[in-house]
Amino acid sequence: MIASQYSHRRLVAVYDQINSGDRDYQFYCARIGPAPLSVLDLGCGTGTLALSLAALGHRVSAMDPAVEMLSFARQRPGAHQIAWLQGDAPQLAPEGHYDRIVMTGHAFQCLLSDEQVDATLRALRQRLAPGGRLMFESRNPCLQPWLQWVPELSRRSLLLDNGECLTLYHQVLSQDGEQVTFQTPYHFSSDDVTLVSQSTLRFMTRAQIERHLRQAGFTQVQCLGWWDGALFDEFSSPEMIVLAG
Repeated sequence: MIASQYSHRRLVAVYDQINSGDRDYQFYCARIGPAPLSVLDLGCGTGTLALSLAALGHRVSAMDPAVEMLSFARQRPGAHQIAWLQGDAPQLAPEGHYDRIVMTGHAFQCLLSDEQVDATLRALRQRLAPGGRLMFESRNPCLQPWLQWVPELSRRSLLLDNGECLTLYHQVLSQDGEQVTFQTPYHFSSDDVTLVSQSTLRFMTRAQIERHLRQAGFTQVQCLGWWDGALFDEFSSPEMIVLAG
């Protein structure tokens, strides 16, 4: 049940259909640019962004702690172009250096403690090539997005590629300071099966994130508020899109 959207084969197979939309991928691809670079996609999931970057000519490594996610990604067309790695940032080989490192899908919010945040950011800073950039996003806690994670507001149904209907919604179970724990039931119509995944995310403020970045050795930090490149505004921006070097 814990984070089974990343580990249950049936949920992994429909992950991309559930999380459709590519504004974030388009943003990161544009920021990385067309010149071939060495790129690390950390928390790569099913490999959608990694495959897009490889198709643009970049040298791509893709890392994720979820074995089932990587198994799915490795079977996709074009997967042979990518170096797939299982694990977390501190496990990266010390000799590897990257021009760009990206974390999408709000993967940064899965780092629940200061120790995890610091270990991850230090490892990534050490593996950035000179002039390299780290890019990731985190939801703006000032807008309290978890207040929308209730069945009556978050319920949706979608038609999967195989023709069956999938219905899902979010339900907050608890809030402990910066950490919000919620569950997502996924109901498959074809065999009347419901799979439930539980997750905990951390909602850090911009000031907290920037402090951890500077402690890890990042000296240039920019924060945007949306995928159109708008600057971050604490009271209106849904996202904190961080560009650090």
